Amino acid sequence: MPDFTEKIRAHVVTVSTGSGVVIQPAHAEFTYILTAKHVIETGKNTGIYLPHQDIVVTKYDGGVISLRDRIICNISDLAILISNERLDVEIQPAISKPQRGDKVLFYGYPNTRRGTANVDRLREYGGEVTESPPDKFTLMLNGRPEWAEVAGSSGGGVFTIIGDDIFLCGLESRVEGNVGREFHGKVVCSSMSVVESLIEKEGLPKIYPVAMSSFVGLVERTFEYYNRTELPDNLNFLRGKLHDLANDLGLDGAISPLDLYRKFQSGLLIKNSSEQELYSTELWVSYLEYLVISCLVDEVQNVNIAYVSDNNTRRRFLYSADKNVWARRLMDIFKSDFRGLKRKGKIVISTGDVAANMQVMKPTLDGIVPNIGRSGSSELMVDAGISNPAKEFDVYHLTGLHRECILRNEYDLAKYYAGNDEPGYGPDELMTLVRSLYSEHI
Repeated sequence: MPDFTEKIRAHVVTVSTGSGVVIQPAHAEFTYILTAKHVIETGKNTGIYLPHQDIVVTKYDGGVISLRDRIICNISDLAILISNERLDVEIQPAISKPQRGDKVLFYGYPNTRRGTANVDRLREYGGEVTESPPDKFTLMLNGRPEWAEVAGSSGGGVFTIIGDDIFLCGLESRVEGNVGREFHGKVVCSSMSVVESLIEKEGLPKIYPVAMSSFVGLVERTFEYYNRTELPDNLNFLRGKLHDLANDLGLDGAISPLDLYRKFQSGLLIKNSSEQELYSTELWVSYLEYLVISCLVDEVQNVNIAYVSDNNTRRRFLYSADKNVWARRLMDIFKSDFRGLKRKGKIVISTGDVAANMQVMKPTLDGIVPNIGRSGSSELMVDAGISNPAKEFDVYHLTGLHRECILRNEYDLAKYYAGNDEPGYGPDELMTLVRSLYSEHI
């Protein structure tokens, strides 16, 4: 399980009298620090802002981040500070802002904890969204802290966690109400749409997850499920060969996760999944596994957008970060977007269910078929002539496929290794065997 506390500490910083968040544009050799512009004013309500040379940005570990520029928003309480340093950042920007009732986490450095070496000087405020007007949202903080407990946290980040990823939803701007007369523990926050608008206006590189810039950087993370063998080294050779196959597909420059995000959008998600999951690194790692297996089965040596489009007519990939038993999402799965998928097409899903079976049991599927059949035509996204996707398409879980095709054949596959001169046990024969195992299903 990732240490989210350490990740947050690495990204939330102090900015002069307030707080801020470090985030990385994917295609740039520099870093943004997002903050509320009022924390870098020369004086309260002056509307005059410190030059970048006089703004002090300090990390949790005490290190100071040097700045090269600062951009002030004329409309909202937002400033973007730019550093020449390319920092190792792992948080992702939110695609959409949180809605009323959503639970989020707000982090900042209140003045009451400044000037100490306490490990808790960065404070976490749990909260719930109570209002969500355009470009902003309001949080009710748990425990309704006093104003003095929040002061100094302006510019701090509001986050949500989905799966193993942290998403930045916005920045705290101010407390709600008149501090001298009323304060009900609510804070008003700027959403990421404000940040995106300023970035676009200034012609700056856009923020999206670094992992979405290229599939090449994700190759080493693929097929990690193979490590669940009885003996840890049994499938190392196979995993390495699949990595070689991925690297030989010409992914660099041909297609990227960002290209596919723009092409498919929410069509990559199981229905009723959060749109935010499109920025999940796990989605793109899973998609790359699916793409490599598809290319192996189809004997495709170079991948491009034309192949991806053709593959999408025969197989359909769907993702959800849901960690529950995937069979419980069958209704959502069959109400997902299958437009363009031909009859007898294969559906390959990936979820957070680490113990997933390859397919649901027949009684479970049989029980779903009538329910899908009773759905109105407006609820189903299928091509003309397909009345019930639960009867037309076969559904496989990617994790279950790995277990059935690879882990169940662990000891047969372990016979293939570098330096084995025995006839029939070379790399080509290994790939032929793996191709036959997966092609039985997809």
